[in-house]
Amino acid sequence: MGKIPTLVAYQYGEVQACGEEAVEAFEDDKSTVAHYFKLHLHPDHMKRSLSRPIPPLPPNVTLEQAYTDIMSYMFRHTREFFESRPGYINTNTWSRLQNSMEIILATPNGWDIREQGFLRRVAIRAGLINSSSAETRLTFITEAEASIHFALHHGSIRNWLREDAMFAVVDAGGSTVDSTLYVCKSAQTPIRLEEVASSKCVQAGGIFVDEQAEVILKQKFRNSRFGTSDYISAMVRVFELKAWNPVIGSSFTYYSQTKRLFAAGRNSNVIDFGGPGDTDNAVGVRRGKVSLTAAEVASCFAVPIRDIRDSVRSLIDARNIQYLVLVGGFGESSYLKQELESAFGARGVSIVVAEEPSRKAAAEGASIWRLTHNVKARAARYTYGTNFADVYNQKYCERSDLKITNPDGRIVMPGAFSTWVKKDVVLADDFAHAVPYAWAWSSNSSSILSDLRGYSTKVYMWDSAAPPTWALDRQGNPMPGIRHLCTITADLSGLYSSLTLCNGPSGQYYQVHFSVLISLGGTQLSARVQWDDKARLFETMKGEMSYD
Repeated sequence: MGKIPTLVAYQYGEVQACGEEAVEAFEDDKSTVAHYFKLHLHPDHMKRSLSRPIPPLPPNVTLEQAYTDIMSYMFRHTREFFESRPGYINTNTWSRLQNSMEIILATPNGWDIREQGFLRRVAIRAGLINSSSAETRLTFITEAEASIHFALHHGSIRNWLREDAMFAVVDAGGSTVDSTLYVCKSAQTPIRLEEVASSKCVQAGGIFVDEQAEVILKQKFRNSRFGTSDYISAMVRVFELKAWNPVIGSSFTYYSQTKRLFAAGRNSNVIDFGGPGDTDNAVGVRRGKVSLTAAEVASCFAVPIRDIRDSVRSLIDARNIQYLVLVGGFGESSYLKQELESAFGARGVSIVVAEEPSRKAAAEGASIWRLTHNVKARAARYTYGTNFADVYNQKYCERSDLKITNPDGRIVMPGAFSTWVKKDVVLADDFAHAVPYAWAWSSNSSSILSDLRGYSTKVYMWDSAAPPTWALDRQGNPMPGIRHLCTITADLSGLYSSLTLCNGPSGQYYQVHFSVLISLGGTQLSARVQWDDKARLFETMKGEMSYD
């Protein structure tokens, strides 16, 4: 199965076509087609790095609807693909296995638990899984980690991979470019890799090269008949794709690899977009072909390559690496490879590409990952934690007027940041961190049971390895730079029998002790609450997480 365009055409808020079937609608009127809508799901800090506005969704269409429609379309056609081909599986086999099949979604490095929560809801709504099995049948993996599994399977990595060798993987896709640093812990089968530092994600994918090509073409043909939206769209699409059957003017299939084949010193950069009748010598169009100069094409790459170079440089920093593995659809660009060689070759870094076309590196790599799990440890991409009332000390003196006295007599400061995991800490697959907490009520409190039943704690993320002092400001809102990731809720009424009656400075009070068990070592976060009761360990089911 090949890659399909991520397009969803609508009319009055109702889906009309998806994928390749929506191309014609996209060429006719982009405003009715959801496109580049992955950008809407990006975290705010990634959106701020965009140089251009994100294309709006069609009228009366939500982001969740667009994702649901494309997922439903892909899942339906996947089933039809297998069922219509003898030698794969038959209808009965699909029906028998459908409720136990696993779904793996590959996401950019810059996405996190909030985006996973959104995609989980979409997968349920689209019919891929049901809500009761979502936690066990739906798994997430970063595109970079999927890509290294693809490269291990298809590339020459095994020829040079040695124990303790450190190397980078750059997954250059459509909208994002993900960079990850790995160290090899075992070069013997099964290969074991660990992340060295938190990965990078930059908005510098191939679509931004295409957007700049569109700007150049519009300027070039602004005073000719080829300046219409139909012609410009056809040119850009041919510039981007390897093979294209134009919507306008011809029944032939033209082969054009302008973007992928462009390299320094290549003077012939032809966009083969039309037919024999498409000729205007005055503007350089002959028989449906237009040639761009090397400088014009290079200018399309300038900003994305600059951002990729800077991102990779910040990742590898002063570390001694010998290889940079380049994968992804944009990673097939000869010019991108040349520019990375120019930037990092002097420090002894060799650019390695997969031996197979890697436009589907994330998809195929995700399947390989499920079977092999070569990456055994990952670096936390952020500092994670929650807000809590810490025992008052001098570091909180700036808010001394806000300190309160707990029923147990302790003077505490609300709004402090409780660190669960620090950024760049390398976490093994089975990593779990227990954070102890105590909860106290006055002896005459009538809310103890309801408080336990409605336990919740907010999870925050901070983009630095040095934890902040405060999670919340004086008004109870997240401090600047603190991002609310999700809220964990759990029914802790089982703790009621563990209440201990204690004597404090202000009289008697009830208290319980418990721990929030955080698992971040895999590809997604999970949380459980544990407590002891008469030498027996109790544990809630996995805490339910709601995402902003």
